[in-house]
Amino acid sequence: MFDFNNSKDFNIGDKVRIKYRNQEGYIIDKNGDLYMVSFNDGADVDSYSSEQLEKCW
Repeated sequence: MFDFNNSKDFNIGDKVRIKYRNQEGYIIDKNGDLYMVSFNDGADVDSYSSEQLEKCW
């Protein structure tokens, strides 16, 4: 089971930055250990592991 209280976990709707691309988007889904991130108002979507993401505030 997932522990969503863990600070490394992200939630749907979180604004995130992809570390190596310095690009920001929003998490729209989670599939296994990958998070689907939407960019450019949904025009682009890609999946990333939690190690590749950081929260934006």
